[in-house]
Order: sequence, then C-alpha cells, then structure tokens
Amino acid sequence: MAADDELQLDLPAGSLLCPASGPSVSCSGQDSVVPTEPGMSSLPAGTRACPVRPDKPGPHAPASCNETVLPASQPAEPAGVVGSTFLPAPVTPSVPIWTLSPADQPRVRLTSNASSPKPGQTVVLTATANATVTGTRSAIEIFDQTTTTLAGACMEGSQCLVAYTAKAGVHDFAAYITPPSAGQPAGIVVMSNPVSISWFGIGLVASSAAIVSPGKAVTFTATATADVGSSGYQLGLFDKASGTRLTFCTQGTTCSTNLTKSQAGSRSIVAYLAATSETLPPPEIQATSPAVTATWLGVTLDANTTHPQRGSTIFMRARTNIDMTNTPWSIGIYDQKGDLVSQACKTGTTCSARVPITTGSTPWYTAVVGAARPVVNEQSSTLAQLVRTAQSHASLVNIQARSNPVQPTRLLWGVDSCKPFTSNANASRGLYPQVVRDYGTPDFWGRYLTRTYNCPGISSAEIAAASNKRMGILPIYNDYDCSAVRGYSTGMRYATEASGAAANLGIPAGTALAIDIEPPGDYCPGAANVDAGFIEGWYDGILLANYAPLYYGNGTRGSEFGSAWCRAVKDRPETAVNSYLWSFEPSLLGRFTRARAPEYSPEEPGCAGNLAAWQYVLSSGSRPDVDSDEAISTLPLWFPQAG
Repeated sequence: MAADDELQLDLPAGSLLCPASGPSVSCSGQDSVVPTEPGMSSLPAGTRACPVRPDKPGPHAPASCNETVLPASQPAEPAGVVGSTFLPAPVTPSVPIWTLSPADQPRVRLTSNASSPKPGQTVVLTATANATVTGTRSAIEIFDQTTTTLAGACMEGSQCLVAYTAKAGVHDFAAYITPPSAGQPAGIVVMSNPVSISWFGIGLVASSAAIVSPGKAVTFTATATADVGSSGYQLGLFDKASGTRLTFCTQGTTCSTNLTKSQAGSRSIVAYLAATSETLPPPEIQATSPAVTATWLGVTLDANTTHPQRGSTIFMRARTNIDMTNTPWSIGIYDQKGDLVSQACKTGTTCSARVPITTGSTPWYTAVVGAARPVVNEQSSTLAQLVRTAQSHASLVNIQARSNPVQPTRLLWGVDSCKPFTSNANASRGLYPQVVRDYGTPDFWGRYLTRTYNCPGISSAEIAAASNKRMGILPIYNDYDCSAVRGYSTGMRYATEASGAAANLGIPAGTALAIDIEPPGDYCPGAANVDAGFIEGWYDGILLANYAPLYYGNGTRGSEFGSAWCRAVKDRPETAVNSYLWSFEPSLLGRFTRARAPEYSPEEPGCAGNLAAWQYVLSSGSRPDVDSDEAISTLPLWFPQAG
C-alpha cells in the first residue's frame, strides 16, 4: 500500500461547530441512546445490615443504619447541589404535628461520595434524618428515581447507607421518611434534596460505510451516557496509531467529526472521557470506548517476468488492504487497452494472473477494486452460459481504488550456497559450471560475507568470476550464533561487522546486505526469540553504513520472524519502505530449472514490506548443492566490476 498520510478533519455536513471544543467537531445534547438500567444495591464495606422490623412490613433493600442525627440547624443551599437540604412538606408523624415546633419538623438529607463514577463503580448513598425512625411507623428509604427502584431501606436509626452500582447512565436519587413503600412514595411525605450521579459510559461508531475510497470521509461519532458538560472532563477522539488527539467536545452527549485520508490505509480511533490531553493515554480516564477502525481502500500491483520480450509470461499479483470476501467489491487487473486480463477475484486480498507478452513493446497493467456486473442466473441455455462467461470477464463498475500503472519488472533467477561457487576467475571449476549445466545460467549467486560455521566467506576468485560472468552477488551475513537474534544492540553489532566486511570486499554503497535469520529448530532453537529490536538494530546499523538492509527469514504471516517484522514496522514504519525481505517460504519440493522456475509467490508477513526475493527450493545436500532463488530486479545486488 502507499505510505500512510495524515488524517484530515472536517465538520459533518449540516452540523455546527461545538462551542469551546476542538477543531471540526459537532456536539449535541440529545438524550443518551443507551437505556438506563437499575443498579445493584449492597451493604457498604465494613457495615452490617439494618435490622428488619416485623412491625414494619413492606419491601426491604440492603442498607446499613446507625443513630447519626442530622444537625438541628441547616443552612439553605441551592437546589441540585449534592448535600443540599430541602425543607420537607408537612407529614403526619407519630405525634400530632401541631405539638411540634418548626425546629422539630422532620427533615432528611441525601449525600453521595461520588458524582461521576466509572461504569460498574460503586458509590455510597447516605440519607441522614434529624430524628430516628426507631419506634415509629416510618422508615428511611432511598430511591433511584430514574428507574423507580428502591435502592435501600432502613427500619431503624436516623442514618441509612447503601452501596449502589450501575453500568451506565445518569441516575437521580432521593431519600424519604415514609411508611415502608414498594414504589416511590407519593403524597405527604418527607423528601430529601435530589442527588444526581452519572455513571459515564461512552460508545464509538463509524458511519455505515467504514470502508471507503481514498479521499472520502468517514464520520466518527462518540456517544456518552450523560452530558459531558456536567462532568468537568472532555470527550476526546484519539488516533491509536499516532497516539494523538484528533479533536474533542466539552459538552453534549454526542461528539462527531469527519475523517478523510487521501491515500489507502486504515486508522483505529478510540474515544475517552478524561482530563485534557493531546496524547494517549489521557489522565483521569472516566470512560473508554472500544476502538473502531475505518479503512480507505487501496490496491497495488506487482508484475514480473523472466524476460520482458514477446513470448515470455508475465506473472502478476494485485493486493488489497482488506479481504474482498464479504464486501461488494472485486479485484481486477487491466491491460493498457482497458481490458480485464483474467476473471476478477471476489475473495481474499490477492488476485493473480499469468499473461503472455504478445507485442514487441513492454505493456502496462493496472489493478482496480470495483463492483462486478450482475450475472444472469439461467442455467439451461448455451446462450446464457456464454453470457455468464462474457460477464465474468466484463469490466468492473463503480471503481473504488486504482493502482499505479506498472510495467513488468524483470525477474532474476539465481541460487545461493554455503560452499564457494568456483576457485578460479573464469568459473570453469566448482559449483558454477554444474549449476549452468543442470539448472541454467544464474543471474545472481548468494554467498556469505565472512566465514560462518562450516561455510567459508566469499573469495577473491569468486568475485573475479562474478565480474567475468556479469553475475550479481547477494551478500549474506551469518558470522554469529544463529540463535542470538534478539535485541537492538545485537542487531546493531551484527550490522557493524557485516558492513565492515562489505567495505573490505569493495562492495559499493547502496548494495543490499542480508542478515540470515534461520527458522527455529534443533540447529537454532533460540531463533524463535527474534524480536523487533533486533530487526531495528540491523536496519539502523546497515543504513548508517550506507548499505540497504535485507532480511532473510520466514516471511509467513504469524511466524516468529514475520511477527517480529510486523512489530518493527508498527514501531517504525520507515523500516518497511527502506529495506527488503527475502522469504524462504513457501519451500517447494521437486526439481526446478531456470526455464521451469515457479511463479514468483513468496509468503507475505501480513504487513508492509518490500518482498524482493524468494528462496523457493532448499538444496538438502542435492547435487549441485545449491538453493534456488528468484529476485525482483529492483533488489540492489552487487555486480562486481573488473579491477
């Protein structure tokens, strides 16, 4: 895929900018789309349940009670403030009300130890009356008025405490001095001040078309279970890849923005209700949404041929950044005349084609992602079958993405070996004449820079022979314990040794130097520990010496090397752009010659990378004792020049 580019933010169509908030963001104060459900009541930690009184039949809810009394004198406080006290309406107490002075009027006050808990967090509600209900016909009850649920009830004491846990939403509570009641009390009762508690939960959704063409917008909307304006926190949208905040809202229950990428790629967005921050993770996180990914479609095309001339076969592979299987799209490959070269592919992420070169000039090809035309369903007639065949090769419509036009790249054929390929400058002895006789003339030969294990380093005779035969050399470094492939400093040290050896041999700057990362096994058990640090160390060290980093390893998605490679690319995307991969998978069985070389199809690691070479057959001691390879001609090999 093309190199990732920055996200562009725009205000959703028809919306207004959210006041005192971030760029290109709208907000609204509409009611939460998340239904508020009753919470769970329990005893506060370290307390005992209030006794149940048989003389006060009625509903019971877990609560703790004691004889703490509300002070006689209470200053007036504004409505809605947690802890404020409302003077109650008259109630008929145990003694006639006309015998009581105003100071003796029953009162109850409700408080909470938190006003904005996280979803699932428990708060303690405390109702305190100015007189005990012990020995009276009344109880102290705490109700969740939002869900009309009894949260706690105390048949004794002057203070009633309950622990309450909710998942999400705004819950309004009130306490009452009332005869025991199953439903929320009504009529002439003593009622406390209201207390509002917001269990903030947030969700995040992308517009229905979360897979779009480059340059099109995807709308991301974060929805909170309560207006964030009362929380004192910001509802922010963050880009997980860069760890930076895109925009934010300081009010409302929804927060929306349009995101656009001009190039192919994917971005995962996450919403946080938290204190102000421009980077992840923000401080004082109150709620977090699941990450939501949007993808901007992209397609690339590789075209290779052993000889770009009439009669040769072009091997083409188009790759997309999403699986086409459950989408309305297909992958097609077009020639320069605008015709599909083979049937479009409806499943997977790749589409391959083999096409002969029929003209004297080298043709151009392009890959696209688009919709296939409807195919007729009739099965009986020959005409219908012909129509279906024609339609399966018909041009795609509603094109969503298009690759750059490409001409076939020459595919180089070569071998690599542990042993020297010759002992004389004209290459008349050794492995070279055997390979030419049995397999064909190689375009390049892979050899070690220095002695490793039982393999000698490349000799001056081999360098002279490569120059005389105009054959490229693929330099490989493996002068180390093959299990020691872990850590940045190790990778950097090997790069220093390899580049020093390359300079001593006269290998020019810009040439690819391969680090040999063998598969785990009895020979190299520690090779399973290869990590991103080692890959980055080799990358930095080789570039520092003005050579091109190349990695020989198992390019299969999920393999030890493949996983380490993708972690390195995630940490440092430039690794995928400025280096090359040489995969030894899939490893084929059978005897292949240059003329019968397989279609270039190395395993891919599942992330970005320049797959420039493939070792498709291991020697396993055969004669001649060489491994067989293919490489794209853009791989910077060493072509020694005569001195």
